[in-house]
Amino acid sequence: METLESLGLVGLLLVCFLASSLYPLGSEVFVLGFVSLGYSESIVWCVATFGNTLGALTTYAIGYFGNDYLLNRYFKNTSQKIHRYQDKIQKYGFCFAFFSFLPFLGDVFALALGVYQYSFIKAVFFIALGKGLRYLVLLGAFSWWQAAG
Repeated sequence: METLESLGLVGLLLVCFLASSLYPLGSEVFVLGFVSLGYSESIVWCVATFGNTLGALTTYAIGYFGNDYLLNRYFKNTSQKIHRYQDKIQKYGFCFAFFSFLPFLGDVFALALGVYQYSFIKAVFFIALGKGLRYLVLLGAFSWWQAAG
């Protein structure tokens, strides 16, 4: 955390970006850590939401531009999971985008949205909405817990 603290909000942005890409990392601890260090909750919320959304959009882009070649070559297990969602992506893509904040499954959702070329504008909106609401609930619960304790 000391290294991230020295990087400031850029460090938080990087952690949140990585946490939402295909690299498994929990950003919630870092978000709460930065608030505990005295950073503004609203600034932390903005940075975390932006970084996490960019990470998910990177995963979306891998699916969109890499399509089956990259999936079959580097993500064989994930590719099999994604093909189960094919019929539902166009119909319920907004739900998949919104719930892309879920651990592990969210990465598969973002990748599937890209593979089946779900609308980029809708993907950006619903991914950002889901991730933003998740951090809002997290920060709200943390504030309530601090005030109660």
